[in-house]
Amino acid sequence: MSTTAAPVTVARPRLDIGKVFRQGWRLFVKDIGPLLVASLIAFLLGAVTLGIMAGPLFAGLYGMVVARVRDGRSPEVGDVFSCLDRFWSYLGAALVLTILIGLAWLTIVGGILLTAIWLYVFPLMVDRGMGLGEALRVSKDMVMERGFWEHVALVLIWTIATAIIGWPFTLVATPFAIVAVTVAYYLCSDRADAVEKA
Repeated sequence: MSTTAAPVTVARPRLDIGKVFRQGWRLFVKDIGPLLVASLIAFLLGAVTLGIMAGPLFAGLYGMVVARVRDGRSPEVGDVFSCLDRFWSYLGAALVLTILIGLAWLTIVGGILLTAIWLYVFPLMVDRGMGLGEALRVSKDMVMERGFWEHVALVLIWTIATAIIGWPFTLVATPFAIVAVTVAYYLCSDRADAVEKA
């Protein structure tokens, strides 16, 4: 009589929030000059174009961090324009996310939950070249697999910190948030070694 062993499911490690902030801060400080200048450019051009350039330029900011982690390359200020080749994809992504998450934030709790679920949409589009629909789905799967409540906590910490410090902090907070989200994305993609070597 033969018995078939049940497949062993190995639980993947949950997101380490402390590591996200430690590594995020390390990489932010490492490239603080280009990140701050590029963020200022993204804010200004985003405002001047009534938000039309915001999506592609903020994708460029993610691209700067991806260049550091994935490619081991020091980012330059001009990299903020690196995602203009997919202008319409990033404009569409920014519009969809702004509308859906913005509406969800009317309930506050809904906004926190939806922000957590779609946290990795831009990193997935920049790093893996995904379209919006696929990035929405994969981001949700990654968050659920690597700790939904850890991701909610990450969003909550950031929301509270931003509310306490206020809008003058935005120019520094935004690039740091982009670095931290990208670090979390790579940790959840089992590429912690790339983060540590960056």
